[in-house]
Formats: sequence, structure tokens, C-alpha cells
Amino acid sequence: MKHTACLALLSVALGCSSSSDTDGGTVTRGGADGPGTASGCDHAAALCEKLGECAPFLLAAGYGDIAGCTARLVKACTEQATSNGSGLTRANILACEAALQAATCNDVYGNSVPACAFHGALGEGTTCGDSSQCDTGFCNTAGNLCGTCAPKRPAGGDCPSGSNDECQPSLVCSSGKICVTPGALGGPCDDKTQPCLTGNFCTGAKTCAATVKAGEKCPGAYIDFGDGTFCTGKDAQAGQFGTAQWGEECGLAPGAGKPATLCAPGSVAACTPLSDSITLIGMPTHGQCARPSEDGFTCTPSSICQTGAECIAGTCQIPSGRYCP
Repeated sequence: MKHTACLALLSVALGCSSSSDTDGGTVTRGGADGPGTASGCDHAAALCEKLGECAPFLLAAGYGDIAGCTARLVKACTEQATSNGSGLTRANILACEAALQAATCNDVYGNSVPACAFHGALGEGTTCGDSSQCDTGFCNTAGNLCGTCAPKRPAGGDCPSGSNDECQPSLVCSSGKICVTPGALGGPCDDKTQPCLTGNFCTGAKTCAATVKAGEKCPGAYIDFGDGTFCTGKDAQAGQFGTAQWGEECGLAPGAGKPATLCAPGSVAACTPLSDSITLIGMPTHGQCARPSEDGFTCTPSSICQTGAECIAGTCQIPSGRYCP
């Protein structure tokens, strides 16, 4: 089965931010109504458009639409723009935008858009809250509010966070938490140690094969979170996921003639199994969508936060260095 929730593009998009600019840009902060929009953050729409091009179902499941994605990323960008030493200047954001426009979806899936691998001013071992602050390009928070700048891992290195951000360019973090080169169509693969690029899946013969469109005959069992298609086994008919809001039914067979459904936002994790549910291809057959916790609300490690936020020190927060000394 293929897991693509940690698409490189999603990592780039959720990490979009800007610092006090060295090329003439500024960071503005509002008064009682909260932070203003940081310089460069208005380009978040371009990131959302690329997400819609390469992974339309992830866009729908994570944000609803381009407008919802843009609003969420502008908020994350403005929050992270206050981080000390951030390397995300307006010029760098524009360079990333241009690179994404020229990049193929395989470049994005394979963590191969170097212009979007930002590096800050803080040296290795320095306290940080998000990766844009570090000259290594990675802040190892280990699920805490603050962490330290750490080197990105080479091929074969571990990536405990599960994020591609922890791996060197052109490597992805596998479900086995190892930095690896993703498998191309027809190449060797293993779900835990060498996942296939999005749009492909790892067959029982350990070879990357193309996924199919909804309604076509399945070549094997997988979930493609890029376009929202799935197969429960070889020769079954490929299905298409729908989306549901909190409180609504979800799962592979939610009943009442409804199609297989994931929760938006939250995807698989937000679909809480009901008593009559069993698990197939890593998903409950029948569940109910849990309500994501808003930013600033209390949470536990099993809680679902809004897209782009994490449960940090018991609160749903957008990772940011401004909270760290």
C-alpha cells in the first residue's frame, strides 16, 4: 500500500514563511486583531495551485479548496515570519514560487525542488522552532515546542519525524522512517524502505507500477492520496474517495450508498472507527469524522489539529521559532 501524506509539496507548502527581509521586504504585525501579513506571504496561492495540480485530493482533504488553502498558508507564513534568523526572505519565497511553477510533479513528489529548501542563519545545535531558522535547513523538535538545528539525513539515515524536511534533497522519508530515493515506475520498491513516487504503488513483486483511474480494474491494493483513488485488491474496481466534515460518516464503506470517504481536514487519522468497523488497507470501513482542534486549543498526541498545526506541548500550534528563546 502506498502512503503519500508526506508529499514534498505539502511539506514545502506548510512551511511557507518569510522573515524580516534583507532585500527591502518587511514583516508587518497588526494590533488587537493579531499579526498582519508578512512580506511574501501573499504568494501562498501559488503553492496551493501547485498542490491542486499535483495532488488535487490532498488539497480537498487538507484545505477544501484553493481559497481555504491560501488562507491557512498565509496564517502559517505570517506566524513563522517572526522566527529569529529565518532564511525565508521575500526574494527566496519568489524564487521558490518560480521553481515550483517550472517543476514537474515528480520533482515535487521526490523532494527535488532545491529552491524551496530554505536555510536560515542559526547554526547546528542552536535552539529553534521551525526549519526556516536553521542553516542546515532542519529544526529537530521531536514533537516539542522547541528543538535544535540539526543536519539533514543522508540516504539510509533515520527520519523519526516522518517528514521529508529531515532528509537531504531528492530523498524522501519512508513509512519505515528512513531517508531513501523513491522508486520510479518499473523500478524496485518496498513500502517501508523504498516507496514509489506518487502515481505509482509497490506491487507484491516489489516493483513500482502505475495506479489506475476510478472505475478501472485494479492492479493491486493501494491508496493514492494524490488523486484520491484506491484499490482493495487485484482485479477489484478502483474507487474514488469523497470527503466528509466533522461529525459525518467516513471510511471505505460508510453506508447508505455513500462512496468511500475521508475526513477533511484530517484524512485517515480523523476517521474514528465505529463498533461495526473493520480495517482494510489501513482504513476503517465505517467511522465518524473527529472535529479538528482549533489553533491554541488543548490537545493530546492522538488529537487532530487544523492542517499545518501540530500538538505541541499540549496545544495545537503552528510550529514557530518565536516561542523559543
